[in-house]
Amino acid sequence: MEKNSKLKILNIMSGANSGGAENFFERLTIAMEKEDLEQKVIIRHHQKRFDYLNTKLKNVKSIKLFNNFNPFCQSVIETSIKEFMPDIILTWMNRASRTLPNEKFGPEIVVGRLGGYYKMKNYSKCDYLIANTEDIKNYIIDSGWDSNKVTFIPNFVNPNKKTKLDLKFDKKKTLIAMGRFHENKGFDVLIKSLSFLPSYNLIIVGQGLLKDLYEELIEKYNLKERVKIFGWTDDISSFLNSASILVCPSRHEPFGNIIIDGWAHKIPVIAANVSGPSNLIKEKINGLKFEKEDIFNLVEKVEEIQKNKKLKDKIIKNAFEEYSKKFTQEIIVKKYISFFRKIIK
Repeated sequence: MEKNSKLKILNIMSGANSGGAENFFERLTIAMEKEDLEQKVIIRHHQKRFDYLNTKLKNVKSIKLFNNFNPFCQSVIETSIKEFMPDIILTWMNRASRTLPNEKFGPEIVVGRLGGYYKMKNYSKCDYLIANTEDIKNYIIDSGWDSNKVTFIPNFVNPNKKTKLDLKFDKKKTLIAMGRFHENKGFDVLIKSLSFLPSYNLIIVGQGLLKDLYEELIEKYNLKERVKIFGWTDDISSFLNSASILVCPSRHEPFGNIIIDGWAHKIPVIAANVSGPSNLIKEKINGLKFEKEDIFNLVEKVEEIQKNKKLKDKIIKNAFEEYSKKFTQEIIVKKYISFFRKIIK
């Protein structure tokens, strides 16, 4: 690649529904579109994502049956590589990495982006890997990868839009949780904790198969007047700006995008002490941690931060400073582009 020529990136995303990886994929590709480079995007069919990206990006293609057993899928990817001739192929999720052709058609370098502790056999066609946490980077290296071919680049989140909702709740006593309705997210723990926080309300924003279970718990603990469930939204600012404490009660969380969202919106975060959040949060410095699935420990942390304004203000200040120094769009996009240019040489 000539020194001053435009970088050409082919992004391939095999995720279907909305989740942390899919949402960050959208943010990063949209941010990359504003840089001095050429970009092409291939996604596993998801009509809402396809329509949205088509309003933001110039070159988007969708594949319905996205897997390495579908000859049409492989043909589309192979043709796209031959026609676009990218410098970098950035794969998102296991399936995207597996579905790549076995041979190369030019000087393209394949980079896999990992946001979890995935089976490394899925990334055998990759030349380099990007991990979004230091722990995942160490996991990759411990799995046998050359440390010189693995780098750590965290996610970024969008800034506060300053929007707000009228939820008829007292903001000073409103908790919020956001994410997929999945057992790993631990929203059931948070709902149960509300029985021991009688003056608090709760907003849950997301989507998934466990919505009925959450509604059953709300009914069982007589919380219908104090808990509201909303479907997933792209306008998370309206919700975060309508609450006083963000809770991340996950049983398993490799990174924790929502924690960075909380920091960017100047709302204190209380998170379960699991892998991703435990690496982000420094106790009583930029947030609070409670023991996984421990309802009473969670209740203690909520009451602690509510009663101690000095601690709350310190956490908000430190967390926002950390977001500003490490997790803004400008900083992270620059890291991606610098890494790509470095490995192309």
